[in-house]
Amino acid sequence: MLINDKYKKAIREEILFDVKFDYRDSDTISVFDMGMILNNLLDNAIEACRKIEKEKRYIRLSLKRKDNFLLITVENSFDGILQQAEDGLPRTMKETELPEILMEHGVGLRNVRELAERYFGAVNIEAKGNRFKVTVMLQKQQ
Repeated sequence: MLINDKYKKAIREEILFDVKFDYRDSDTISVFDMGMILNNLLDNAIEACRKIEKEKRYIRLSLKRKDNFLLITVENSFDGILQQAEDGLPRTMKETELPEILMEHGVGLRNVRELAERYFGAVNIEAKGNRFKVTVMLQKQQ
């Protein structure tokens, strides 16, 4: 349901959205935790795409399995401008309802990292040119 909601939001924003995601009961990751990860990553991706030309906007979401791990990847286009926060995670500026006021944004990636660590996993972030890619590795529970 969450992916479908984000898909519809992306389409309204004229963002190409490609999904290859098949969550199974045997994946043993809490549905709540999976939802938190996806919500944060997809909101960030949609926000980043809004800042660039419509013809360059895309998001790719995938879930892969390798041994005892799940790999969730969100790749999206962005403006190529990236600032590092003190904790090493990317920091972006997100507009509020009042366009002239900006607030720091980036709590979402910290939440994703904390959830990954809870599942003995990690978060890998790559930014190259106008491509931003986050891979979240989660270890399935026994």
